[in-house]
Amino acid sequence: MGVPEPRAPQDLERWLCAGLCLSRQEGLDAEALAASIPGLRAMLEEAPTLPPPALIADLGRLVSGQPPAPSLPIPDTLPRLRDAVRAYDDHVLARLAAEPTLEAVSAALARVPQALRPKGLAFLVGRVLTRMGFTSGTPVSPALARRILEKPPGELLQSGYGALRERDSALESLARGYEALATGARRASALLGDAEVFTLENLEHLKGKAQRLALEQAVEAAESLSRTLPPRLRARAVSQGPAPTALEDEAAFPQGGFSSVSNVGSLENLVTSELVYMEDEPTLDLFDVRYVEGELLYYTRDESLAVRRRRVLVFLLPVSLADARVKDSGVSWQRAVLALGLVLCLVRRLSVWLGDQDLRFQVAFPWEGQGPHPLEAERGLCELLLREWRARGTVEILTPRDNEQVLEQVRVDAKRARVDVLWLDAVRQSPLDTRGLPTHVSVHRVDLSGPSPRVQTSRPGVPAQGIPEDGREGRAPETPWEAWMGATLELARGLL
Repeated sequence: MGVPEPRAPQDLERWLCAGLCLSRQEGLDAEALAASIPGLRAMLEEAPTLPPPALIADLGRLVSGQPPAPSLPIPDTLPRLRDAVRAYDDHVLARLAAEPTLEAVSAALARVPQALRPKGLAFLVGRVLTRMGFTSGTPVSPALARRILEKPPGELLQSGYGALRERDSALESLARGYEALATGARRASALLGDAEVFTLENLEHLKGKAQRLALEQAVEAAESLSRTLPPRLRARAVSQGPAPTALEDEAAFPQGGFSSVSNVGSLENLVTSELVYMEDEPTLDLFDVRYVEGELLYYTRDESLAVRRRRVLVFLLPVSLADARVKDSGVSWQRAVLALGLVLCLVRRLSVWLGDQDLRFQVAFPWEGQGPHPLEAERGLCELLLREWRARGTVEILTPRDNEQVLEQVRVDAKRARVDVLWLDAVRQSPLDTRGLPTHVSVHRVDLSGPSPRVQTSRPGVPAQGIPEDGREGRAPETPWEAWMGATLELARGLL
């Protein structure tokens, strides 16, 4: 239940100014107050209600590396407000300062362009409130709040300290807001996470609030699916042998060190003790004689090759995946969003589990029609989700003509690498002609035509393994979310 809206402009001004003066900052002055106003203005564009204004300033200082000062005195005008602010110090600020992802969030916000940082801070505050389940915000008229914030910071401070000396409804509203923040923080499992880091890193590339929300949801889905997987899984034995490959940093970090000493080599590999034969005499010295005779000693380098297995994982997302833009009961996200979260989850985990292999990912969105791609939104979102791995050169986002073009590339890659195809489709019994593929290529089909995903693994010439096409199985999952967790674990094991 929300806090009643201050009815008169002077009531809103007292609430806003008093809230700003409760910022947990040593030596709060006009200059420090002015630094927090851009974030507050940006917050007015994010939500129709506001939390206690000091939260925006406190979180801004925290992510900028300046710890808050919870030991500051609190006015005794209203004991309820004093107790609520102390609970806020203990359960909100202390909890935020101890969050494991705080450093990553701070680094991501620091990389945001200066002009977008207030927007980034407002997004961060909104995400923290969402994770708390905070619903006790104070409705604020944006136009009236902007007019108040246009006043000189010194005047705002004077109004705020004056309001804190009076016992009125503004202090009661602030007390209720602080109590709701402390209660929400105690119930929340985490106040910051990967979703905030991902969004801040891509903030300048996001085209609108809808794409930002989709990115947040996909990362949250990936986090939830990742928690269902064990920290490590044992890879199954493979019949293909290793092949020599080039490491990314091979020039900077040679594969072999100095392995022996020889009388053949270049001067940069000369054994330094050979320099004792050099003399200052103008006549021919012993060093020159040894050089001419080929008796100088040189270090020789071990020129061994790095040997790693090649792996290619192809994620095939056909146009029919647009039918998965539905939300099922008991699941927090749409099926299409969960499909992208599954892709991100597997890329993350397999990059760690198979880090000793030459690993490449391809995400294909086939489209042979005219005009924009039906999955253009999902394709753009996938580019943002996998931006880190694309920058490393391990992920490619492709738009082939059709499925056959994807399979033709699979045939080429299978000559030199082990290839797995992960096919996410939302049409039951949708055909994929795998004839002509090498027998060691595995095709993992994820059927998203129903609330519970179904996984089938097959190889050319080998009967499919997994849930039968008619949907009958020995024991159905109790909920769609349990089916997603089981499908993720089954895919992870199959891809290893």
